[in-house]
Amino acid sequence: MLLLINEGAELSPAEQRFAEWVEWSPAQPGVVLLNVDVPNRGFTRQIDALIWTRQRCIVVEVKGFRSRQDGTLVVPPNGPWQMSDGRVADIYGNTYDHNPITQVRANALAMKNWATQITRRRRFVYGLVLVMLRPDQDVPSLDAQVRPEKIDIVVEDFDVFRYYLHRLADHSVQWTAAQVDTLITRLGLAHLYGGRRDIIATALEEPAHDYA
Repeated sequence: MLLLINEGAELSPAEQRFAEWVEWSPAQPGVVLLNVDVPNRGFTRQIDALIWTRQRCIVVEVKGFRSRQDGTLVVPPNGPWQMSDGRVADIYGNTYDHNPITQVRANALAMKNWATQITRRRRFVYGLVLVMLRPDQDVPSLDAQVRPEKIDIVVEDFDVFRYYLHRLADHSVQWTAAQVDTLITRLGLAHLYGGRRDIIATALEEPAHDYA
């Protein structure tokens, strides 16, 4: 995977951990853009990460615990996420009127609308909440029986994350290097790879000579 980090943003510890995961996955086709602002109705929305594979565009919200809490992480249909002992999960952005699901869903919609506008083609954008744990924290399972369509949650597990990226690998191609390059260019971040479309093509395992 090609990792691109917006130089104007400081990564949180959870985001730094996610960046390490990406660096551990050199054989996984894809482009990852960390910490980016996406246009939305005359304003912008901050997105922790965008992932493009040839099959999907994924908006990622990377969340970390502010304090150690052990037990199952419970995600109800409404309200804040909780631990199995009934306490509200001490996760950034998890309150009674705002939780990680509502945040990633709003960001995915913003990205979908903007990408559709720029590419002039209807787009589907997926959402992923990636929860990173504190050292020695024990969250053995996730209870999230009901969640919005195209929204997934992964509690720190590198193998599950890799499976999540691989599971649609046999689906039809939805994103080309040209389209991904166009979006990143419109975001003002093409300098992160020297504006070379062939680098994006190589990361997506598309023939790079088509863009040489």
